Amino acid sequence: MRTTIDIPDPLFRKIKSEAALRGETLKGFLLRAARSELEVRRSDGGKRARFPLVRSKAKTYDLNPKRLAEIMEEEDRELIAGH
Repeated sequence: MRTTIDIPDPLFRKIKSEAALRGETLKGFLLRAARSELEVRRSDGGKRARFPLVRSKAKTYDLNPKRLAEIMEEEDRELIAGH
């Protein structure tokens, strides 16, 4: 199927340049980009991320908003006292 789309000139130049750098045709680049975008949408299923995203054996912290505010206040006090 053929279609026509309007791509702003600066974006078109970037797309065309990137396709050339990768040794792809403009059509091939755009088709791959569209497929990639569709796969990303399908694969995440709209699910929220579960934290922590990276597990660590190091000490863990309860970083709720109240605790973050306390930490930032402590850091501010240390900075003021140090100067």
